[in-house]
Amino acid sequence: MTATRAFDIGIGDGPVDPLMMALLEPASAPSAYRRTPRRPFGGDRRPVAVLFSDIRDFTAISERMSPFQIARLLSDYFTEMVDCVLRNGGTLDKFMGDALMAQWGAPASGPDDVDRAMRAAMEMLDALDRLNAAWSAEDRPNVQAGIGLNFGEVFAGNIGSERRLEYTVIGDTVNTASRLCSVAGAGEILLTEQFQQALGTSPALAPMPALALKGKAQPVPVYRVVR
Repeated sequence: MTATRAFDIGIGDGPVDPLMMALLEPASAPSAYRRTPRRPFGGDRRPVAVLFSDIRDFTAISERMSPFQIARLLSDYFTEMVDCVLRNGGTLDKFMGDALMAQWGAPASGPDDVDRAMRAAMEMLDALDRLNAAWSAEDRPNVQAGIGLNFGEVFAGNIGSERRLEYTVIGDTVNTASRLCSVAGAGEILLTEQFQQALGTSPALAPMPALALKGKAQPVPVYRVVR
């Protein structure tokens, strides 16, 4: 979003919030706002459900595609995945190449955040099945994704530099969800014991042997969603 666009959509009726300017590219922010003192970094600790999703073997798939084809595939894919997140009340945190991160519980929270995160994960794989069927009919390559889910305390707040801020969540809860996603197989949803225990309504789950995840001192108890 450019500063000009920010005014076009109606946030230019009065003084622009310095935090909004920090979320823009530095070159896009008017010099007057670049000189405005920023709000201090800050946030709070809160329980959050975290979801990571990642396309399996995307590097090998993309080797056979042009940059335009890759961009089209990712745009189609992310459109469906993000719809699942937002439809279930989640917050899209960021895209990371062919991966995405979303959370429930920050900045807004509800009593069923964990259940919403689970529903979003299951809907994401169902949506991907439909997307692959449509792509097959168009002779386009299919993709598969793995998903990792965790629940626990995080720091939620503004992270970055004085010139560029990003609202996000960080902590071991986030790292563990990311590690689970990295080991999830194609079409697989893995979740921690903390996530499983916080579920109000649980789908069919199968316990797995505890996994030795990178950066974790002890093996992590894990469950797999039975589809």
